[in-house]
Amino acid sequence: MRYMPIIAIVLLLPLTTANAGLPPVGAAPEGNAMDVASRIIQYNFPKCKHVTAAIRVQDGSIHATCDNINYIVFTVFDAKKGKTIELALNCSAAKELLNISCWDKSYSKYLWK
Repeated sequence: MRYMPIIAIVLLLPLTTANAGLPPVGAAPEGNAMDVASRIIQYNFPKCKHVTAAIRVQDGSIHATCDNINYIVFTVFDAKKGKTIELALNCSAAKELLNISCWDKSYSKYLWK
């Protein structure tokens, strides 16, 4: 039982961020990228009607498009509540707030046509 916190830390290894003091950013939940992205984006952005593309990238996050807006789907650990929170941010906000880029030429053909 005493190893559980270590497992939680390993599962939530942070993605690269430039801002110190931010909560650890981790991979999106397991599962089909389209299903996971649709659920989390539509929860965080109720105006999103249809996720048209989603791909899980090497760091475990999901990059997706909903109604022609590009999103990144990931998790953060809320230490105060002791739980993981599932989030989606549009790519502009992700870059500005977390210095995480959503665009990569290697998978752009799948998302942004």
